[in-house]
Order: sequence, then structure tokens, then C-alpha cells
Amino acid sequence: MDYRLLSLVDGVVDGDDERLPLLTRREARAAVELLQLLAEGKGSGARAARHLAANIARRLPGE
Repeated sequence: MDYRLLSLVDGVVDGDDERLPLLTRREARAAVELLQLLAEGKGSGARAARHLAANIARRLPGE
């Protein structure tokens, strides 16, 4: 497990940083899908990808 990756992702959730509108809704959905594919793997980043995908998906508006 690469704890550095997981701590980076968890730090995003806990941070007080200003959120910036950097992606379109379509780009964000594509990023979530790609992260979910990475999360299916067994590599050290799979758990971090699951966390990040969930964090982004939670903020996306419904269809």
C-alpha cells in the first residue's frame, strides 16, 4: 500500500482549500470512470483511486 497516495487523497477531503471550477460536468464524470477502473486493480494506488472517485462522485450533481 502506498500510504503517500492515500494521504494525499484524504488530505484533499480534510483540507480547507478553496475549490476551483476546473472541469466540466462531463470531464468530471469521465475522470470518475477512469478512477473507478484504476480502483479495480491491485496496485498501490487502487485504494487511493477509490477514495478520490468517491469524493468527486459525491459532489457531482445528479443527471
